[in-house]
Amino acid sequence: MDDGFALKQGKQIHGYMIRSEKELSVNIGTALIAFYGKMGCLNYAFKVFDAMSVRKVCAWNAMICSLASNGRESQALDMFESMKSLGLCPNEVTYVGVLSACARKKLVDLGLDLFRSMALDFSITPRMEHYGCVVDLLGRAGLLREAYEFVATMPFKADASVLGALLGACRVHGDVDLGNEVGRQLLELQPGHCGRYVLLSGIYAGAGIWDHAATLRKVMARVGIQKVPAFSILLNVANKHNEEEYNENELSSDSSREAVHGKVAENRALPRLLGNPTNSCTQSVFG
Repeated sequence: MDDGFALKQGKQIHGYMIRSEKELSVNIGTALIAFYGKMGCLNYAFKVFDAMSVRKVCAWNAMICSLASNGRESQALDMFESMKSLGLCPNEVTYVGVLSACARKKLVDLGLDLFRSMALDFSITPRMEHYGCVVDLLGRAGLLREAYEFVATMPFKADASVLGALLGACRVHGDVDLGNEVGRQLLELQPGHCGRYVLLSGIYAGAGIWDHAATLRKVMARVGIQKVPAFSILLNVANKHNEEEYNENELSSDSSREAVHGKVAENRALPRLLGNPTNSCTQSVFG
């Protein structure tokens, strides 16, 4: 189902609800806000939000997250403050939204203060998603070493989403040494994920270490990892704007995953296959 069809169907369901219900319940209103937010239709999301007679934390969360994911970071943070001023206590989902807003806006100090306030002000224990948001925040701001040190202080082992955010930041900012280390950890966690190889290869290519970039591609071919070609869809949504979607970096079937994991032992030999880079900025590939 493409986004244009989904939006049309969602509007029809919304219209049916208006005709059949006196007012939207909290759950239905929240679902509609989240739906319109994912479609990028913030005007509709605001109309639903404003029409709700009762707005619980979940509705505020949906609005905050919708704003944060659609380039309205400042509005998302303003809504967070408005929510607190009304005496509503934020929860784990609220903080994912506001930390994401800070990351996209590169508001490092505010983001770190909000992260600390979770436990201090609201007795909320940060989860993996919140740590991932902070890593993304530091990475987008170019504070890669600080992000790596932050990962090391986590009370549990970082998962692939956290390390993936850090590796992506290394690619953007051209940090080969740190990308090398994070890439090694990621390949241990996800030896069959083609996107990790492609991203690490891009880091080497960006630094001019072409032999290592080529070696990674050869290793992918030898162990049977294939990059799923990306595709884009241009949609006219409500005659207002075009949206572009990308889909990549996942294996296409369970059978292909099994085939890859059957060669994990060969994958583990990657550090030895790559050897030492000729570029002086890196001491070893996966040393």
